[in-house]
Amino acid sequence: MSAFGERIMAMRNERHLTRADVAEKTGIPTSRLSELERGVRIPMDSQTARIETFFGMGTGELAALVRQRPSA
Repeated sequence: MSAFGERIMAMRNERHLTRADVAEKTGIPTSRLSELERGVRIPMDSQTARIETFFGMGTGELAALVRQRPSA
């Protein structure tokens, strides 16, 4: 799992939200959110921005996590 995915999942769980809840509010399909959380896909900049906005984060907070390499 990626740092990006871990962070999204943690924020979602802290707020007791399902992937479907986040998908509805961000316009990102549930299946894509699942892939992002699991680190299967790298998010597009627009997806990162929509997630940051939804969770009230500063611009670039999640983008910085995307650039981190997973630890081995």
